[in-house]
Amino acid sequence: MECKKINKLTGTLLCMGVLLISYLSCSSNKEKDMDQIGMQEINYSISFDLFPNPERGFYRHLSQPAGLLSESDLKGLLDTNISLVLRVYYLNDFRYEALPQELIDKLEADFNMIRNAGVKLLLRFAYSKNENDPDAPLSTIELHLEQLAPLLEKHKDIIALMQAGMIGAWGEWYYTSNKLNTPQARKTVLDKILQVLPEDRFVQVRTPAYKRQYTGINSPLKENHAFTSQAIARIGHHNDCFLASADDYGTYEDIIADKDFLGVEGLYVPMGGETCPPSGIDPADCKKVQAEMRKLRWSYLNQDYYRGVNDKWITEGCMDNIVREMGYRFVLRKGKISDKHIPGSGLFLYLEIENIGYTSPYNPRKAEIILASVDKTDIYKTSLGEDPRRWVPGTLQKIEKEISLPQEIKPGKYNLYLSLPDPEKALYDRPEYAVRLGNKDCWQKYTGYNDLKMGISIESDRTLPFSKSDLRFIKQ
Repeated sequence: MECKKINKLTGTLLCMGVLLISYLSCSSNKEKDMDQIGMQEINYSISFDLFPNPERGFYRHLSQPAGLLSESDLKGLLDTNISLVLRVYYLNDFRYEALPQELIDKLEADFNMIRNAGVKLLLRFAYSKNENDPDAPLSTIELHLEQLAPLLEKHKDIIALMQAGMIGAWGEWYYTSNKLNTPQARKTVLDKILQVLPEDRFVQVRTPAYKRQYTGINSPLKENHAFTSQAIARIGHHNDCFLASADDYGTYEDIIADKDFLGVEGLYVPMGGETCPPSGIDPADCKKVQAEMRKLRWSYLNQDYYRGVNDKWITEGCMDNIVREMGYRFVLRKGKISDKHIPGSGLFLYLEIENIGYTSPYNPRKAEIILASVDKTDIYKTSLGEDPRRWVPGTLQKIEKEISLPQEIKPGKYNLYLSLPDPEKALYDRPEYAVRLGNKDCWQKYTGYNDLKMGISIESDRTLPFSKSDLRFIKQ
């Protein structure tokens, strides 16, 4: 209804009155509908089981050169709660020339093998394996990244993220024989990586200072800029000497300020790395490592290096907690669902989900509700319109939706499931790449669905209002 101006005051009051009547009418109708259909309530039990979830947790560093990776290297990783592998490809044989097609083919074979195994890739390229070996000239680095661009695009589905690499020993941006540890050289490399890497994938740099230097912005990423294609939103962090000294072997310039910076950034960009032999301090105990990982929002860590540090957490008894909580861990707390339905009516759904992990997912992910007949012959789906990357720790997500049932749906009994699949086409239907909730008896191993423990009956001999919701179940 359009409000016409009578005079300034009268017009304003008229508009407010119309809006209030409209709101009360809609609220009254909704409450009337809810009273008519009734609601079931469910409280969920948390599981303390250890299990893998995509793009988080401990990773395995597989150091075989390109072409020598085998299926046996990857077999059983998911059974040991490993969903990530690190591959550092050394290109030292091609410091002054283009990459041969033979090497590109070997890389592609590796990537396909990783996909078949149901895990994802932490990717890095470098030219030297120790501080005394030369790296490559800037012109070669740019040429190689240009050559790798089609491969990165084709296989982005199994690339969890890419570490900047390229410069210096181990690709850590410090030691260099080509004077590449300068702000301008680092910017040139990072510009090129951001150009060739698909824009919905992150690149990580070795220290917070490198990102601030590149962006020229000292403050951490803001929520309204997160998960966009802007460079500042695509640069994450890796720390390859976590808890090894007061400043983690030079990772931090201003320890307090840098950690505060990472604590904010880690909600929107990936943070991970590895431990290394401590210098002048005892290995971090359980209390410290868990506090640091939660403060700095860690998503992943090397399982094998450095064992002297990692093994202490086993001895002290917190390793299971770290395995369970590193990255994200979603748990259902409460659910409500309408208990009367007919074809074409609304299904009213309310869920409370809590993230008890250290951080949130960093790559895109779908959130869908599945409606399936008890014999699984009829399957319907709808998108919740939610972004799990925004389900941050310490905040209870309250999801309240009305979903229209199809008018042609068959009467009968149906069950509901929550699905959090990978959005990439090749991985969407693969349960290994779907997110499992941390609740008892909810995981459907062969579908990748989470059972909401909600059953409904759709009847044909009942009178209910038809739903006007734009959120609809679509038959599969």
